[in-house]
Amino acid sequence: MLHKLALFDLGGVVVEVESDRLVLQVAQLLGQSFEDVQAAVYHQDLLLPFELGRIRPQAYFEGLKKALKIPWTYEQFVRAWNGIFRENKDVTFILERLRKRHTLMALTNTNELHLNYIRNNVTSLNILKDWIASCDVGLRKPDPQIYLLALERAKVKPEEAVYVDDRPEMVEAGRSVGLNAIRFQNSRQLEQDLQAIGLNL
Repeated sequence: MLHKLALFDLGGVVVEVESDRLVLQVAQLLGQSFEDVQAAVYHQDLLLPFELGRIRPQAYFEGLKKALKIPWTYEQFVRAWNGIFRENKDVTFILERLRKRHTLMALTNTNELHLNYIRNNVTSLNILKDWIASCDVGLRKPDPQIYLLALERAKVKPEEAVYVDDRPEMVEAGRSVGLNAIRFQNSRQLEQDLQAIGLNL
């Protein structure tokens, strides 16, 4: 089977994420517990609308400020919010090799700030043909509809696509719509798994 399309999750695969960094920073600043700050940062009533593009970054920040009484300006928040990423160069090197024979796309749950930051700062990802981001399309993984939307935009059938994610539940959701899905653990394993299903590296 020819895999025309390779779909990649971003955080935890193509970019490494120090998600605890922001929480620790705020906890130390406020003298609050890590758990309390984490609960506020990831509160579903705030983060979910942000990741679905229903509220703007400023509204998320105001909600967080209200919950935690953070003495930051919006600009300080944006710097800390985006300061958790580092390119996984081993994976972007794999993408660079895949691009010769396969269409590459991102399929990610993210928010407007993180998406813009990654697009502008991880320049090696310019090779991605399309970006399916939850905040742009109003759908989030593991909703099957976001996977189907990616296939529709790429104009391929599920069996013509491979999907890579680090979270087991997202991998399973990809498989449920017929995608050949791989759980990412490290770049060496990813390379071997891609070759095992016939992708040309």
